[in-house]
Amino acid sequence: MSALRLTERVYLVGGGAYGLSDYGDCNIYLIDGGDALALIDAGGGGDVKRVLRNIREVGLNPGDIELLILTHCHFDHIGGAGGIKRETGCSVAAHEAEAGEIERLGPLTLYEMAKARGLEFEGVKVDVRLRGDERLEVGEVEVEVVHTPGHTPGGVSLLLREDDTLDLFTGDTASAQGRLGWINGPGCDLEEWKRSIKRMVELQPDRLFPGHGVFVLSGALDHLKLLDEKMNAPWINIVTTADFR
Repeated sequence: MSALRLTERVYLVGGGAYGLSDYGDCNIYLIDGGDALALIDAGGGGDVKRVLRNIREVGLNPGDIELLILTHCHFDHIGGAGGIKRETGCSVAAHEAEAGEIERLGPLTLYEMAKARGLEFEGVKVDVRLRGDERLEVGEVEVEVVHTPGHTPGGVSLLLREDDTLDLFTGDTASAQGRLGWINGPGCDLEEWKRSIKRMVELQPDRLFPGHGVFVLSGALDHLKLLDEKMNAPWINIVTTADFR
């Protein structure tokens, strides 16, 4: 299977859940800006060549990738960054709060867990240190950076407007169907996370492209509202209303 075209501008080019790359990879998205491309996240590094092949198979050139944006520093999102950077010559962008972790594979990257799963990679230089509220040019389009800490201190989400439709790439901060992410990792701050979800609700996106699991092509706001409700409910309610199928 090659990449999946999700919208006029957005492709899914990697992700273990879809059989597009290594089984442990996060979802890897490509934004087509016409004369330039951008990747969102890099997977764990076990299948970089396949990710690049997926891009070629839909008629796009990996050499046109100008920017790789990392939504946060966990290994399953950053492990392929070095290989992608070497193959394409792209710049790597990440929030300034996690740039050092990504460059030296600090404890927030969970690199020891990566090694236990058979992955080995080196840190990668972060060329663009984000703070939030930047507008990044990708060819004909702009990608807006939103700082959404909580899952990790430097988590970012990304906004892309396609005509009258607003796409939101959430990393691991939000998932479809109100599903809860990993809430006890190093650097996790539950109160910050709750505030980030509320900010996402205020953005009122139409489509939701999370770092894991299914994507949402319409009605994204309802999914975020459900997550907001779960994040702020008593724990017993979270357990009994979560869908574990």
